[in-house]
Amino acid sequence: MARVLLAKARFLNEAGMGAVAPLGALYIAAVLREAGHDVRLFDAGELWQPETFRETLRVFRPHVVGISAITIEARVMEHMARVCREELPEVPIIVGGPHATAYPHRCARNPDIDYVALGEGELTALELVEALTRGGLDPRSVAGVAYLGGDGQTVFTAPREPITDVDSIPFPAWDLMDFELQARTRSMSSVGSRRHMLLFTSRGCPFKCIYCHEVQGKKFRARSPENVVREMHELKTRWGINDFEIVDDIFNFDRARMIEILDRIVVSKQEPALHFPNALRTDMLDEGQIKALRRAGTFFLCAAVETASPRLQKLIKKHLKVDKVEENIRLAVREGMYVRGFFMLGFPTETFEEARTTVDLAVRSALHEALFFIVTPFAGTALYELYQETMRERGLLNIEPEDTGYHHADYNLSAMSDAELFGLQRSGFRRFFLNPGRALRIAARHPAKLELMRYGLITLFKMLPHPGARRARVSGGTTIGPVGAGEQESPRIHLATGWDAAEPVRRMDRRGRKTTAVPAVAN
Repeated sequence: MARVLLAKARFLNEAGMGAVAPLGALYIAAVLREAGHDVRLFDAGELWQPETFRETLRVFRPHVVGISAITIEARVMEHMARVCREELPEVPIIVGGPHATAYPHRCARNPDIDYVALGEGELTALELVEALTRGGLDPRSVAGVAYLGGDGQTVFTAPREPITDVDSIPFPAWDLMDFELQARTRSMSSVGSRRHMLLFTSRGCPFKCIYCHEVQGKKFRARSPENVVREMHELKTRWGINDFEIVDDIFNFDRARMIEILDRIVVSKQEPALHFPNALRTDMLDEGQIKALRRAGTFFLCAAVETASPRLQKLIKKHLKVDKVEENIRLAVREGMYVRGFFMLGFPTETFEEARTTVDLAVRSALHEALFFIVTPFAGTALYELYQETMRERGLLNIEPEDTGYHHADYNLSAMSDAELFGLQRSGFRRFFLNPGRALRIAARHPAKLELMRYGLITLFKMLPHPGARRARVSGGTTIGPVGAGEQESPRIHLATGWDAAEPVRRMDRRGRKTTAVPAVAN
């Protein structure tokens, strides 16, 4: 039996984000326990404190450490690995999760990291731990792993086949989780802080949206309705949790399965509160499904519209039927659900007129909330690969993980000027939320008034002009955006329009703006 410490990195500066349940680590912990290993979980929580982590390492003395992170948590993950190397230099360190899968080269080249687990982690983690602690198997032969070879190049083992029978995966090791931490921080649902649990009822999505990850693959693999409802029942009876956020890639891909899950929930008389902060492709819903969602206890759902432009829907390969989405938003609101919309501004080649059409759609819709995000090329997506190709052609460096985020992305990949793009984002928030009728509907329907006040303050901040230029530095002082005061032109190609036409990239005049150097590690 090996002692395994699983550590979850957390956000440092993402305002408004909470400590959602570390489901990936909890699933891996359950699989390791079934194999007889002693597993502990360290959650970085609301504030990353290295000394607390050091103390955990000293007391538990793990044989293997695994660290999970998404990309905006990368710096915390790297710091965790360094602390572990300092405290227990002989202990192998594995990193996994969305960030490791998206940045395998960066992770493998980190001297504090020994192995990178790619994609779905349960079986890879189990085989790595067995190989590292029991012998008989070379850890570098385990499928789904990357590591640094002797020649300094990243080595990839054979790809890991996705788990086909997802019902065979044990339920997450909930006893390792800090429920109080989760209960006092903001969740992905608009309801905000409360005792709840995330649920994956399926894995994978067959659609090919260029901005989306492929951590769980493109093949839809679903748990049985019986298995899903049994997990919900166990969470209620053992842990007193009857509030669930469904976080599948696409819960409603299999219509019959979706309806059976919802019907079984009704028959069980469990009467849960259901939330869909993602998981639903809204144009695939119909009135019967929307009524079934409400009957089963659904209060909150999100409609990921992204763009109202048919041309851009084709470009991003989402092919959403926008008219159907508008209709389904109205139906969901009529049925008593609280509905939020996601919109993305600044796709490659997007014009001001196309972006304004997207804002217009949000404003005229029946949505209670709308979030306008700036398009960000996260690694591991087709959008990022296209972006990187342009970067390489123009001789620019990769954008670092710390330059990415949900609420502070400062990129402009579009055909708009920075003033047009970021001004439209701010005006979108103003036009949407300063509508008196909508404000009254939100106040009447929202169940958590204190959370609503907090969210309102955050939204007001998004409406205000930000001091200084909001542009990403992609290579030293190079910025993305129009030439402005205190800037010098460079003969290189402007990334925002490099897809179709040439336009200069600007280099900031360092006398006109203070810049902060960040160590660059190429992917």
